[in-house]
Amino acid sequence: MKKLTCLILSAVLALALCACSGDKDTDPSDATGGADTTEPSASGATVDYKTFSEGLDDNGFFEGVNALDYVTLPDVSTLKLPEFKKLTDRAVEDLDFVNIDYVGSIDGVAFDGGSTNGNGTDVIIGVTSYIDDFLQQIIGHKPGENFDIEVTFPDDYGKTDLAGKDAVFNITVNYIWDVTDELAKAIGYSSREELANYVAGASVAVEDLAGEAGVNIFLNASKCDDVPASVVKSVKGQLMTMLALEASQYGLDADSLAQYFYGAASAEEYANANAETQAKWFLIFQALAEKEGLAATDEDVTERGYEPVVEAYGLPYTKYAILREKVLAYIDENVK
Repeated sequence: MKKLTCLILSAVLALALCACSGDKDTDPSDATGGADTTEPSASGATVDYKTFSEGLDDNGFFEGVNALDYVTLPDVSTLKLPEFKKLTDRAVEDLDFVNIDYVGSIDGVAFDGGSTNGNGTDVIIGVTSYIDDFLQQIIGHKPGENFDIEVTFPDDYGKTDLAGKDAVFNITVNYIWDVTDELAKAIGYSSREELANYVAGASVAVEDLAGEAGVNIFLNASKCDDVPASVVKSVKGQLMTMLALEASQYGLDADSLAQYFYGAASAEEYANANAETQAKWFLIFQALAEKEGLAATDEDVTERGYEPVVEAYGLPYTKYAILREKVLAYIDENVK
């Protein structure tokens, strides 16, 4: 399994902020749906948000657990991020991580959604999914070059005004990211290839990897050989509820979602397979909060406008999420 990333973290944390339920918007103010803290999913199942708070105390810590009894933490100030270098002195090659700008046009007229608007976007040659041979035509060009490429939109393309049309894209290669196996491993991935698949699949910018790199480096440098059964049980419950909420977005039950999206035979199998590992991560986070005196206060709840979240998820889980916000911010500030 791939090392922890910000996506995995946010999958848990965002539930306290987004209150995903049915087809509602992700506005925290909609979290409660009135005083009822359960929500029928599109598949007919009822999801109880309060289960997120089970096993947590009113301060957002795992109930009755002193994490520093189980975790050995590194000196965070000694941890260093790898340097994300930008290359400008060689031509683009297959499998390169490249930052480009483009403007697309048909019969000389630019079309909506066909431009980066000068903001640049990261692509991986041969990995990122683009139409036709769009990215392959960038191979051999150097940063700073501006040139045109020609492509044809598929006949079944989602936008009917573009389907089957020939288009010209004016391309500017901005730079090539110097991504090596060593860098990938330093930020928690087994190889450059695994990192490439993650970046392409999640559509994240390489520059944004620095934030999650700090978290991965911190976790790799921490030691947690044993986790109390109560913590594993709490995290397993969170995972089961999270799957049920996610399933509701697709009109599925949790078991079907686990099968289709995660390759597990059931929601419980998925939760059992992941609960202990995630429990270690969250126990490490709690240990850092204990060591550095980080706390989630009632004032934090008020300042963030999380009162509806408390009503829906309970005070323990709301403070649990706030604590992790503070831990992530601490890591980001101290791993340089």
